[in-house]
Amino acid sequence: MLAGFRHGSRTGAFGSPRLLPDVGFSALAQAAPQLTNLVLTPFLVHRLGLDRFGVWSLILVFLATLTVLDGGVGASLARFHTYHAARGDRVGTGRLVTGSLIVFVALGVLVTALAVLLSATLVSVLDVPPGLRGDVRRLLPALGPLLTLALTANSVSALLQANSRFRALAGVSVGSCVMYAVAVTVLVGQGGDLLLLALLTAGRYLLMTVAGLAVAAGHLRIRRPLLPLRAERREFGSYALRMQLSGFTVFLNGEIDALVVAALLPVRYVGVYAAGYQAAMGLRSLPLYAFPPMLTRMTQVFTTRGPRGAAREFRVLQARWLPAVLTYGVVVTGWVGLAVPIWLGPGLALSGAVATVLLAGYSVQVALTGVRTCFVRATGRPGHETRYSWCSTVVNLLLTVPLTLLFGVVGVVLATAIGITAGSLYFVHLCRRLADLRDVGLPRRWLPATVLAVVMAVSGALPVLWLGWHGVLPLLLAGLPVLAGLAAAGGLLLPGLVAGPFSEEEFP
Repeated sequence: MLAGFRHGSRTGAFGSPRLLPDVGFSALAQAAPQLTNLVLTPFLVHRLGLDRFGVWSLILVFLATLTVLDGGVGASLARFHTYHAARGDRVGTGRLVTGSLIVFVALGVLVTALAVLLSATLVSVLDVPPGLRGDVRRLLPALGPLLTLALTANSVSALLQANSRFRALAGVSVGSCVMYAVAVTVLVGQGGDLLLLALLTAGRYLLMTVAGLAVAAGHLRIRRPLLPLRAERREFGSYALRMQLSGFTVFLNGEIDALVVAALLPVRYVGVYAAGYQAAMGLRSLPLYAFPPMLTRMTQVFTTRGPRGAAREFRVLQARWLPAVLTYGVVVTGWVGLAVPIWLGPGLALSGAVATVLLAGYSVQVALTGVRTCFVRATGRPGHETRYSWCSTVVNLLLTVPLTLLFGVVGVVLATAIGITAGSLYFVHLCRRLADLRDVGLPRRWLPATVLAVVMAVSGALPVLWLGWHGVLPLLLAGLPVLAGLAAAGGLLLPGLVAGPFSEEEFP
C-alpha cells in the first residue's frame, strides 16, 4: 500500500524520495524480529512442548512488561535524540547515551534482586506444573540482565533512527536476528533448556547493541560532564514521566491480559494467548514500521517551522495514512483467524480467535492515533497521549471481569479491543481541540476496494486450511492472496491518495 503513495514530480510526505526508503529500511529493521518469531514459534512449540513453551512465553511477558515500565526513558529517547541530531549536538547525544545506560543498568540490578527475593512466591501463585517450577525459579533472576540488554538495544535503535540511519539499523537488526535464529535451531533440542534460550536471547540484544553503537559512533561524542545538564534532565524527566504514564497503560491494556490468564488458567493457556497476541501484534506493527521516519520528520518540521508547520505536516501524512491503514486492518483482521491455525495447527485455533478480536481493536487504534501520536510527541505534548491511554485502560479494566466470565480468554481480549477503540476516539477529540487536527475523509472507492481485498484474502486462505497444511510455508502460501488483495485495493485507491495535499519542504 505504501508504494502507492509515490507520485509525480512533486513530493509529498510518503512520496518523499528520502522518506520512502527510510520507511522501507525501518520496516525491514522492525520486521526482522517479527519474522524470526514467526519462523521459530512452531519450532519452539514442537521442541519445548506446550507447557514449557507456556513457561517461556510467561518469561517473555514479564520481560515485555518490565521493558515498558522503564520510567518512560526508552520511549523518550527517540524524540530527544532527534532534537540533538537536528541541531548537530553530538555531545548532547553522548550524554543521553551514557545517562540512559546508567538508568538501564540500575533497573536491571533492581529487577534481579526482586526476582531472587520473590521467585518462590511467584511460582506458588502461578499454575505451573511441578516439573517446571525449578525452571521458572532459575529463569526469573535472568530477567534483570535481559531487561538491561533489551532496553540498551532499543536505545541504540532510537539513536540510529534519530540520525536517519535506517539502512544501517536494518542491517544490524537482520544480522542479529539471523544469528539468533540459527543458534536456537542448532542448540535447542527436544525438551530444550529454557536457561539456554534466555542466554541466546541475551546474545541477540548484546549483538544488536555493540553493532549499533559501532555504526552510530560518528553521531555522538563522550565529553565531561558525562550526564545531561540539569535543565535537560528536568525537561527529559518531565517528558519521560508522561511517557511512562502512557507506557503503563500499555501494560494494563496488553501484558496484564497474559498475567490474568496465568493467574486463572493452567500455564499452557498462556502459550495459547501468547500465540494469538503475537500474531495480532505482528500484523499491527506492519503499518507502524513507518512510525520512526514519520516521527523523525515531524520533529524536524516542528524544530524548523514550529507548531503550524507540524500541523500542516499532519494533514499531509494523515490524508494517506488513514485509508491505507484502515484497508490493511480490515483485510488482516478477516484473515488472521484462519491464518493462525494454518501456522500452528488446529490445536491452537483458539489463538486465532484471540488474534482476530485483538487485531480489530488495534486496527482502529493505529489508523486513528498513528500520525496524531507523532504530532504530540514531536511538539512536546505527550500528555494528550497519556490521557487517551488512560481512557483506554479504564474502559478495559471495567469490562475485563464481566467479559471474561462470559467468554473466557476471548473475553479478556475483547475488553482490551473495546477499551483501545474507545480511547482512540477520545484521542481524536483531544487533538481536534489541541490543534484542530482533522481527518479529510475516506476516498469514494475505499469501501469497494476494501471489500475486494477481504474477499481475495479470505478465499485464498480457506483452501490451505481445508487441505490441512500447517507450518510457516503454508502460512506464507495463505498470505499471498492477502498481498494480491492489498495490491488490488491500492490500485483502486491510488488516484484519491495522489490528489491529497503535499509537503512543501524536504529535509536533507
